Amino acid sequence: MFGEEYFKTRKRLTSVVLRVLELADKTGADKTPLLENDITNGLSNPFLFVLCGEVNAGKSTLLNGLFGEVFCKTNVLPETDRVHWYRYNEKNYNKEITPILEERYRPIEFLMDFNLVDTPGTNSVVEGHEKITARFLPVSDLIMWVFPASNPWGASTWDFIQNQNEEMLSKSIFIVQQADLRDEEDLDVILRHIADLANKRIGMVPPIFPVSAKLALHAKTETPFDEALWQISGYPALEKHISGVVTDSPFRHKTLGNARHAAAMVLRNIEGMVELRTQLLDKNEYFLREIEAEIDQERENKSVDFVGRFTGMREVFVAQSEEIKSLVSKKLSVIPTLKSFFSTENIPKLIESSLVDSVKHAVENQALHDGEYLEAECYRHWEGIRPRVREKLAIELGSFQEAASGFSNTRQRFIKRIGRASRQAVVDLKIRVGIDMQLAERRRQLKRWLYGILVCLILAGTSGGLKITVAPYLALAFLTLAVIFAAVFIILTFSTRAGIQTSLSEMLGGACTPFADALEDDYRDGVRDFYIEYGSLLKSIRSYISDAKLELQPNLEQWNGLFLELKEIEQDL
Repeated sequence: MFGEEYFKTRKRLTSVVLRVLELADKTGADKTPLLENDITNGLSNPFLFVLCGEVNAGKSTLLNGLFGEVFCKTNVLPETDRVHWYRYNEKNYNKEITPILEERYRPIEFLMDFNLVDTPGTNSVVEGHEKITARFLPVSDLIMWVFPASNPWGASTWDFIQNQNEEMLSKSIFIVQQADLRDEEDLDVILRHIADLANKRIGMVPPIFPVSAKLALHAKTETPFDEALWQISGYPALEKHISGVVTDSPFRHKTLGNARHAAAMVLRNIEGMVELRTQLLDKNEYFLREIEAEIDQERENKSVDFVGRFTGMREVFVAQSEEIKSLVSKKLSVIPTLKSFFSTENIPKLIESSLVDSVKHAVENQALHDGEYLEAECYRHWEGIRPRVREKLAIELGSFQEAASGFSNTRQRFIKRIGRASRQAVVDLKIRVGIDMQLAERRRQLKRWLYGILVCLILAGTSGGLKITVAPYLALAFLTLAVIFAAVFIILTFSTRAGIQTSLSEMLGGACTPFADALEDDYRDGVRDFYIEYGSLLKSIRSYISDAKLELQPNLEQWNGLFLELKEIEQDL
């Protein structure tokens, strides 16, 4: 088909324009340059070819030969009694515009790119034909003046040509139809005469093409294509000229150039919007990093605060030392001490277990209050950033209660973590080892005195059973000695118990700092978990920025591709 390079360029430019408009919609860029002056519609405007000539000059047959299809009726009698405007439509129908103008819609593909105006004839007697024909001439891309080879001197056609201005003549060609009816010599004479007449009447000689539409149509409809007949028809030169008109049309090139220029302007607008969007996203990301830095600082501050609280655990140990003293006093009094010589009760373990349970309970209570405090601090910070996020990002964050559903689990994990850490911290103080050594030493001392009491009682009993004069005095002496040993045993029981109580109080009093040090890492991790959970509430902001960046990247790539395509089209034009 005619002007393949032009249509290839136009099709490519149309595709670029549509994609530029789509990208402008995505980015919110101004697309006015492509919408004003009907630029986008101008790309799809078909070429308009107008055929003029006398009745039965062969205009309809010429069109059939050009497009290889019989869509214009031909007859010996005048077939075209009105102006026929051939246009594309998926349905085949005719539409009368005026009594002498009819639009004919045909589902023929080449009519998408070429509209054809077949006129009734310059010598038609129907009034107004020339007026309607003249309406199409100024907007046409090519005017074909058709002369029959049998009589190319029709006065009405030459008069009509002579009335055209320079612009109309510049896009005119002369076609001598039915050239196959003349021999070569006669045809040469006719062509020279037409050239001379044109020079005299309009001062120029348009391109002249002798053709046989009948042979051309026959060649195109043959299977396979009849190349020899095609060459004889004279159509190759005519179609080459028409392709040149299509390809080199200044008006059409200007239309393509305007569309390309408008697309380039919209692309610049898109570039500006993308840059603006990129800068905005960078600012949003920086804003989010500021908030995250605030959360990190809050976490550090709270970690320091809470570790400071645990260095003040002396009160917990002092309170527990009183309970432990009471337990030691009870377990290390005289009667329990005597029983311990005859039982396997593990007093150090009992003391340590009691201390572990009481300290763990106290620490967990502290952690419960601290967890509630942490949650309250997160709530305070959240309420502070909500208006800032609304102002900076135009995102409405939900309430803290709606967003922080996972905080109850975090709080429970925090309490359990600190409870486990406190239990291990008490065990690591090795209080049990110190008590165990003191109790072992106490047991050795008391055991000697207990053995002395038992020996004296045995000797007193033995002496009392003897039948000798001094026996009663001897038994009394042993009993007295047993009583003395018992008194020492009791005194030693209470004194060693007091010593153990004092030692235990000192140990508990000095355990504050080691205990806090042992809890520090776990406490920091617990606080970190709180703020990790809190930081996760910002995922909607992260997703918003991340999605926007993901969306922006294809836009940048598409912009770059369109820019390069426009540059290539510019070179083609």
